[in-house]
Amino acid sequence: MRIVCLAKLVPDVDNFQYDHERSALIRENVRLLLNPADATAVAIALKLKADSRAGSVHTVTLGPRSAMPHLEDLLRRGVDRATLISDPAYAGSDTHVTSHILAAFLSRCGFDVIFAGTHTLDGGTGHVGPQVAEILGIPHMAGISHMDPESLSEGRAQVRVESEEASYTFALQLPAVLGFAYAPEPKLPFIRYEALKRDLSGRVEVIDNQALGLAPEQVGVLGSLTRVRKIHVKGFRSPNTRFVRPDDEGIERVYRFLREKGFVR
Repeated sequence: MRIVCLAKLVPDVDNFQYDHERSALIRENVRLLLNPADATAVAIALKLKADSRAGSVHTVTLGPRSAMPHLEDLLRRGVDRATLISDPAYAGSDTHVTSHILAAFLSRCGFDVIFAGTHTLDGGTGHVGPQVAEILGIPHMAGISHMDPESLSEGRAQVRVESEEASYTFALQLPAVLGFAYAPEPKLPFIRYEALKRDLSGRVEVIDNQALGLAPEQVGVLGSLTRVRKIHVKGFRSPNTRFVRPDDEGIERVYRFLREKGFVR
């Protein structure tokens, strides 16, 4: 089974920069992190490979050249192949354009199933996985909390999606796009010491828009259907914490506080 994982590198939310003229995040020369939900998807794929349920794991990333070291780390963790789709023309692309770029590559890339994270830290729209599936014309499911690995050998994926009200089980015919919610387990394997010097030549592919052949008006800001008008950095204020003893004086202070705030009369 050939698994392709869509893995996005997101800016460190504590140190990101924003280009107000282009209304876009600055992704060059900033500290990048593997999106947590995407890390879950890659970890599940590598677990399937370790259990001999997958033949190969291929990660695909759309982003700046600074993402290369992260892709090399994924190769050292057990991923078989990595592709970085990078072109200055893609700057400012919204999820609509991003999905078409990824689908253009995936349509010529052999796969049996596509794994992805459902949400990202820098956007959180949850659009890309389903949109890629719709463009490719294959089934999709998002917010997956569990997948039955046995079902993959039957040419389908049996998955569970949980909400606040209930837990739902679905079966999707493969090929399909499976969007996983972040989970603490399984984790990505550690990089072994001997893997640090592993020869990665020929296993990381970098392609640009010339290879994909998308028209200039289809990508970047020109091709985007949405515009970011303004961005605000939310500030957090530490609460004024007061400690009281569990005695009569403490109870009286809590009671006075609640009366002042109008919670009791």
